[in-house]
Amino acid sequence: MSKPFKLLIEDHNKVKTLIKDMLASSSKDKAKRKEMLAQLKQELKLHEKIEEKYVYPPMEEKKATHDMTLEAYQEHHVVDVLLGELGHVDVSDEDWKAKLTVLEENLTHHIKEEETELFVKAQKNLSNDVLNQMEKDIAEAKR
Repeated sequence: MSKPFKLLIEDHNKVKTLIKDMLASSSKDKAKRKEMLAQLKQELKLHEKIEEKYVYPPMEEKKATHDMTLEAYQEHHVVDVLLGELGHVDVSDEDWKAKLTVLEENLTHHIKEEETELFVKAQKNLSNDVLNQMEKDIAEAKR
C-alpha cells in the first residue's frame, strides 16, 4: 500500500481506538465522554475533509473506483448525521452508547471497504504522480 493510503489507515486506526475507548467508558464520567466525543468529531472532520478534497476526486475520475467513491461520500454523510445526533444525546444516557455503537458499525463498514477494496483499486489505477501529490496534500493538510 502506498504512502497516502498508509496515512489514511493511521487515521482509521486512531478513530477505531478512540471509539473503543468511548464505548468502554463509564456513563458516570461525563466530562471524559464529552472530551472524547469532541476529539472524535475533530478527527473525523479533518479526515473527511482530506479524503473529500484530495483523495476522492482523482478516484472518482477512474472507472474502476468511480462507484465506490460515490458511495464513500455518502457514507461520510451518514457518519456526519450520526455524529450530529450523538452530540444531542446526554453522554450518560444509555441511548448515547447505542448511537455510538451504530456509528462504530457504520465506520467499521466504511473503513473495511476503503482499506480492502477502494484503496487497493486506486493504487492500481492512479499514476505515481497522482499518488505522490496525494501524499503531499495529505501531509500538508494534517499540519
